[in-house]
Amino acid sequence: MKVFLCYTLLFISFSSIANETWVSIADKSSIKFIASYDDAEFEGEFTQFSSEFIINSHDFRKSSLNSTIDVTSVDTRSRDRDQALAERDWFYFSKFPQASFSSKSLNKIDDSFIEIQGTLIIRNKRKDIVFPMQWLTLENNLRQAQAQIKLDRRDFDIGIGEWLEDDTIGFNVEVIFSITYQIVSSQNE
Repeated sequence: MKVFLCYTLLFISFSSIANETWVSIADKSSIKFIASYDDAEFEGEFTQFSSEFIINSHDFRKSSLNSTIDVTSVDTRSRDRDQALAERDWFYFSKFPQASFSSKSLNKIDDSFIEIQGTLIIRNKRKDIVFPMQWLTLENNLRQAQAQIKLDRRDFDIGIGEWLEDDTIGFNVEVIFSITYQIVSSQNE
């Protein structure tokens, strides 16, 4: 009887967990991108960003993923290119220093893949995107999110003016993120 009571209480305590809050760990995470200049690819990354993933255990579709990126932290390993990205025709740092992503819906495909629909905002331009994200267990309180997303820079007015054509800078940009999250709280119903 005592064993049955212990299992019942354990089941009730686990099943009553409604939300888990996971936050990104900066030094174990990366947001990189691949773009092209004169038909040659180059890589860059954003070194400052934060992300919060709230998982609803009872209804995963009510979970949410929200991220903020400091676009002024861009690093393409080229000082000239980084300075150009700060200008009005590109990211326009002085007016739009941040980009953000907010999920609208999450669909659990299986234990390690999630389809995410949400809105990406860069330069105050909104674009709804859908992408699969891998959600991996690293340790008991650590998880890692991995995804690759193809974007068109024209959707966000990145590369305007003389850069509107793709003869020098390609339209397509591939964003690759690997973000490690740590659980910070579990809330019961």
